[in-house]
Parts: sequence; C-alpha cells; structure tokens
Amino acid sequence: MSGLSRRALALLTCCLLICGFTLPAASAQPKGTEGHCPDGNGVTVVVDFQELGGDTLVRCAPGDQASGLTALENAGFEVTGTTRWGKAFICRLNGKPGADTEPCVNTPPASAYWGYWHAPNGGTWTYSQHGATNRKPPLGSYEGWSFSKDRSASDNPPPRVAPTRPAPKPRFTAQPATRFPKPSAPAPGTVEGTRWLVSELRDGALPGFNGPDWGLTIDALFVLSATRTDAAALNQVATKVAHNVRAYNSYDLWGQPGVRLADETGKLLAAAVAADVDPTSFGGINLRQEMLELIAGPGANHGQIRDKGITSDTNTFGQSLAVIGLARSGGVPTEVVDFLIKQQCAAGGFRLSTTLGGTPSITCDEFPNAVLDPDSTAMAVQALLAANTPAATASANKGADWLQRTQRTDGSFGGSGPTEASNTNSTGLAAQALAAAGRTEPARKAADYVAQRQLTTANGGEAKAFAGAVAYNDAAFQEAIANGIPEMARDQWRRASAQALLGLAQVPLGKLGALKPTRTVAPPATTVNPTTTTDSGTTTTTDQVTETTTPTVTNTTDQSTTAPPVFDQPTTPLAQTGAEPALPLLAGLVLVTAGLLVTVVARRRSV
Repeated sequence: MSGLSRRALALLTCCLLICGFTLPAASAQPKGTEGHCPDGNGVTVVVDFQELGGDTLVRCAPGDQASGLTALENAGFEVTGTTRWGKAFICRLNGKPGADTEPCVNTPPASAYWGYWHAPNGGTWTYSQHGATNRKPPLGSYEGWSFSKDRSASDNPPPRVAPTRPAPKPRFTAQPATRFPKPSAPAPGTVEGTRWLVSELRDGALPGFNGPDWGLTIDALFVLSATRTDAAALNQVATKVAHNVRAYNSYDLWGQPGVRLADETGKLLAAAVAADVDPTSFGGINLRQEMLELIAGPGANHGQIRDKGITSDTNTFGQSLAVIGLARSGGVPTEVVDFLIKQQCAAGGFRLSTTLGGTPSITCDEFPNAVLDPDSTAMAVQALLAANTPAATASANKGADWLQRTQRTDGSFGGSGPTEASNTNSTGLAAQALAAAGRTEPARKAADYVAQRQLTTANGGEAKAFAGAVAYNDAAFQEAIANGIPEMARDQWRRASAQALLGLAQVPLGKLGALKPTRTVAPPATTVNPTTTTDSGTTTTTDQVTETTTPTVTNTTDQSTTAPPVFDQPTTPLAQTGAEPALPLLAGLVLVTAGLLVTVVARRRSV
C-alpha cells in the first residue's frame, strides 16, 4: 500500500463517525496520570512529537475507553481538530504543530500529519486501519500518536516508546529477614522496671485521668514484649487492649460510629505484633485492613495515614507506628514509607507534624522554620529500619546521624517545645533508635543516663518501695528520694518509665514480637462500655479471655461530624509537688494539667 493510499484510508475511516460529531466548547482538562498504566485497567497513550521537538509523552487513561479519541483526551492530552471536520481529524496535539505552520482548517496534508498506531501490551506497534473515533481500544492496550513529516508508507515512524508495561513497583516492602538478637540476659534495670510497671496495672491497664489510658497501656505492652520478663502480664495486657480497641481508635462509645483514628490504629497494629497476636483477629478486629483503609490515595497526601470521619490530625509518631505494624504484618505500602521519609528535613531530623504551627506542607523542608524533634526522629528511625528498603535504610541512617550529633555530653536527649530539657522519656526513645541503627556507644551513653535516674532499694530513699521506676528528670528523682512519690505524681513516673525502659532494653519497636503470630484474641464476651475508675484506681469493668481462630473484620462508614470530647493523656511531665500539697496548689495543678492537655493533643496524640 502506498503512503498516499494508507493516508487516504486513515482519513476515510476517520470520516465514518463525523456525522453528529460536535466540537466541544473548550479543551478537555487533563484526567489521566503520567506514565504507563500500572495494570490492565486502563489504556496507555503515547504521543511522539518526532520532528516537532519535545519529549515523547506517556500517559494513562484509566478505565474503559469508548474510542481512541476518548483515550487520548482522558489521558490528559489537549486535542485540536479541524474547523471543517472537528476532532474527526486530529490536527494538533498539545499545541503542536503550531498555528504558524498548520491552520487546522481542512484536513492536514499527507506530508505532515499525526499517524495513529495501536498495540497490545508487550506487542509491536501497528498502524491503525480505523480512525480514532471509530476504534475502541481494549483494556490494557496501547494507543500511539506519532507525527509523520515527509515520510512514505515504508518509513512512517511509530512511537519511539515500546508498548510494554513496566514491571510494577512492589507496593509492599519486604519484612525484615531476621529478628533483633535477644540478649542472653535481661539488660540491667529492665527486670525491676518491668516489675514496677506491672504493679501499676489496674485490671490489665494503666490508669489515666479518665479511666484506663490505652496509649500508655500499649507502651507498657511494648516494655513487656521487649523484656520478656512476665508472659502472664503480657497476655493480660494484650487481651485487655484487644477488648477495648474501639475505646481507643474510634468514637463509637460516644455515639459517633464511623470515626477511625489513624495514629491510634497504627499503635494498635504495632501492639498486636509485639504481643504475638494475629493482627487480623485482634479482639475480633482486622487491624491490618483498617490501617490500610486509612492510607491516603493519590494526591498531595498520598501515603499519609489519615483519620476517617473527622478532620484528620495525624503526626510522625502515628505514621512511624503504622509503618512498623504494616511491615511486620505482611508488608508496608511503599507510599506510606515514602510519606514518612518526606517528614525528614535536610539536616537529618524529623518534624512532628505536617501542620504544627498552622503552615501545612507535605515535606519537611517546605515547612517554614520546621522544628526538628528528637522523639519523632527516634520513632521514624526505628520505623524506617523495619521497612527495610534501600531508601528507608538510607533515611534511617541519616536520622541516626542527626540524633548522634544532638546527643548531649551526659548522654541525654530532650524533646522539642515544652520537653526540650533533658529527660529520660526522650533519652529512652533515642537510645532505642541508636541501638537499632548500630550506634552502640551513643546508645550505651543514653542508656546509662536513664539508669542513673532509676530508683533502687539502695538509692530510693523515701521512694525505695518504687524500686524500678524511672524518674522523668533530675528534679523528679531528687524529689522522690526526699519525699516519696505521692499518688498525683504517679502518672508522670508511669509515662517516663514506659519509654525509658525501652532505652534500657534496646530492642527496637520494629523487632518486638514473634515473626509469626502465635495466637488470636477473641472479642469480649459482652459489649464493652466506657470504664469508670474508683478512688482506689481500680476499674469496675472486667474482660473475659477467650481464644478464637476466626477473625472478624469490622466494616466502617465515613461520617464527618463534630468530634466528641477526647480525653487524650499527656506525654509531657506533670508539675511536681511535695508530699502534702495545699488545696490552692491542687487547684493550680488542675489548671496546669488542662493546659498541658491542650499542648499534648497538638503535640503527639497517639503516644
């Protein structure tokens, strides 16, 4: 077939659908995505400008396409037809050729026109015997447009991109190949510290200001998993948490179904793994599936875990815990890891939030005056090491370098904002992260700082009955030795100890628990109601432990409504007082606590 006859055939077939064809009022807006379609659910369109200049463009028109013209426009290309025939004749793509050489009034000349090609995935380009409006491309196939200038039938150029879909990038990263080696004996101070923390449990949970504090209780679960000194307590705490999932990651108990809190769900997923419980049947709930459903799809926040049913307010702590839980329960989506990496600034440290300070940004370096947070950095380092990909490992090592540079001469770390002063809470997290990254000496120095602020029967003075507990800072340590630890100060000691003990144990969060779950935890036998706390601190709700092998997936619906009161517990230190505080001082403490609650809710809700 001569070049002219093939050209004529293409023009004739394009005319078949000209009847009834109308020119749209404006150019179609881009609807597709860059690159090849990732799977067979779409049509990949290639536009090669050849002598017109510019890169060859590849875009995906998602889903079924009615015609070649539809695929071209839905892929996001600007299509210009002729004045006489409309888009039955394609005259110009993305403005080429320009109006100075092609007025697009009648059909383009045979010496300069857009050739129309097609191919199956993995096949070869074939010049189309039908016009773009008269051909329906199969799903998963390729459509090609290549400009032909002064060519004959034998050398009309096909697109210079092979019609082959690249191998898909793995969506899930591999699980760590090996576990963190367990020490031959528990690290010094961990047995006593774990024993004290267990003594603070009330019916399997650590108390907060409004009943059980589930976030703090999970911190205790992490300690029990790291030290492996009390299997019965680990089982009790895991069961209690599993039976109260909705009290922690939803507003169900407030009569607002459909809300799911992403940071809290990430922490629950990591807890299930650490407790050797199947995360697809944790109290009858598939936590892995719920976590996957809270990951933002394509767009500015792609890969970020986000709250459902309310205005989202997640942070780097929650993102890190989600990475750990997903990595250890079957694989973490690549985009979730990528979003966490974006929270790292060029210096190496990580920020706490994408929105803290009222200036939203997706990446850390876009954020004006971003505050690098040692606590968030320590969490991110552990999470990225658990993700176990080259990019994640490189980012983790950069974060560990930053931690090492910011370590103080006495081995300590502080947080950011109100926790900037040296404290065992931040130091414990940093010690854990440094150990995970193989920074043995800095990790040892941090652990030594924590150990020097741990009460023992020998150094405890008036607080020797609390042997094993770790003080938040030097002031709390000296106050306890002199005057003991009053009830109102116990909460600070619980919070400090839960993270400080992880620094002593130096087992990363990403290595807690068995490689495979050993059991499931069934739903509670009765409906879980909000727990109440008596003056003695003992909760009135009890759970019954049962075992099951049948997971129950809870389906949720999305509702955007005003959030009910949320009693998040502070992770910053409470004000220290003497053994016999006066009533005015107690009233002041209440006001201080209220202020801290506001600060901490903004700071890190999930830990």
